[in-house]
Amino acid sequence: MKEMYEKGKEDSEESVSLLETLQEKMKELEKDKDQWLEESFQHVERLEEIALKGVSLSTQVHLDFLIEKMKEKGEKEKVKKLEMMKSKMEENPRVKSALSYMSGKRAAMDRLRGNTDEKKTSSTV
Repeated sequence: MKEMYEKGKEDSEESVSLLETLQEKMKELEKDKDQWLEESFQHVERLEEIALKGVSLSTQVHLDFLIEKMKEKGEKEKVKKLEMMKSKMEENPRVKSALSYMSGKRAAMDRLRGNTDEKKTSSTV
């Protein structure tokens, strides 16, 4: 009986130790993620100062991603700055046409997928 108690106690201590290790690792990873997010923001901010005059749809996507992540962190000032950058880009006629083109293409793909799904369901009935 005592052996079973000792074995259970050892297993319990090992589980607690493993859990603590995993929690520490998770905290480290969260800290790294926050640091990379901050660095990304600083790079975008610097690019806006020196060279972000060009229009890029991928830049728009990256700004959307950063805005979402900064909102999750509660960084209101950074969200505001990123949204200002985004709105400046959206005012550009080239960006407007690119966004319009992409949304039209997406809608067409959605319709195509919808038609394909309808054909599959009607042929299986």
